Amino acid sequence: MTVVTTSRKPVPEVRSLARDLAFAAGAEYLTRGKAGMGDLFALDGTIVIVSRSGPFFLIQAFSDGEPAAEITVKSFTVTERPGVIARGLFVSDRSVYEALKDYLNVLFAGETIPDHRIVFDGTQRKRYTLKVLP
Repeated sequence: MTVVTTSRKPVPEVRSLARDLAFAAGAEYLTRGKAGMGDLFALDGTIVIVSRSGPFFLIQAFSDGEPAAEITVKSFTVTERPGVIARGLFVSDRSVYEALKDYLNVLFAGETIPDHRIVFDGTQRKRYTLKVLP
C-alpha cells in the first residue's frame, strides 16, 4: 500500500497537491498532523511526502524507511479538466518515470507531453501539470 502525506505544517497548496496526487495514483491520503517520520515509517508500504522547500516543491518516496526517490517540482498549474478523468500520473521525463514507477501509478507519456512534466487528474475536475527539474 502506498500512502501520500505532507510535511508537518503544509501550506494549503501543498495539502491540495498531496490529496489529488494520492487520488490520481490510487494511493491513500493521510493527514499528517503531529505524526513524526518514525510514525510514518511504521506504516506498511511506501510513504510519499509532498512538501515545499523554498521556491520548490518536493515529492519524496520512502520504502522501508529508506529514501527511494526525490522529485523536485519547479512549479505547477491547475486547470479545469476537460472530458473524462484519466487515472495515473503521466510523465514525460524518463528519469522521473524510472524514479517513481515502483512507488506510484505512473505511465511514461514520452512525446505526448512537453519535456520534464508530470500531468494528472485530481478531484473536482482539476488537472495538474507539474514542471520538474531534469
